[in-house]
Amino acid sequence: MKRIVLGALAACAAWVTTPAMAAINVDVPPNFYITYNGMDWAWASPCSATTPSCGDTSLLTYQGSFGWHLPTAAEFLLRPQASNFGTSASFRCAAAYFSDTYTHCDYGDAQSGYIWDPSASNSSAVETWVVRAAVGAVPEPATWAMMLLGFGAIGMALRRSRKPMLAQIA
Repeated sequence: MKRIVLGALAACAAWVTTPAMAAINVDVPPNFYITYNGMDWAWASPCSATTPSCGDTSLLTYQGSFGWHLPTAAEFLLRPQASNFGTSASFRCAAAYFSDTYTHCDYGDAQSGYIWDPSASNSSAVETWVVRAAVGAVPEPATWAMMLLGFGAIGMALRRSRKPMLAQIA
């Protein structure tokens, strides 16, 4: 019985941890974004007046499927500061998950307040931050599957171990 349960768990683990082809094709790992004011914030990349332009939704071509979007004016008012992402020597930059053109973040720009603002027309040489509803508290479907499989295995093990005890009592 243990072999069946372990085999099923191993099969699920292999299915869940299938590697991605490139960084831009996977959801942003938790160590590359922060949760601030109940929202997840990622430092997507610098933008310029040319490519990619500020407010350009092409940054979200793939990441939009994970809920990332440019902040609304109301969300922008609740934004973090550059220091919430770390220090200039070490901070969370998720640019490689949003763009294959700009894979860096300019800490000094953001620290000076040069962040794309949806309510203003600051469209040159600024940083782009994106936001989504915080997902840390909600398990992913694969996590639910593993949890249900684990509860099933525990139930089966308890049921098997209970039968001999009942026979001894009777």
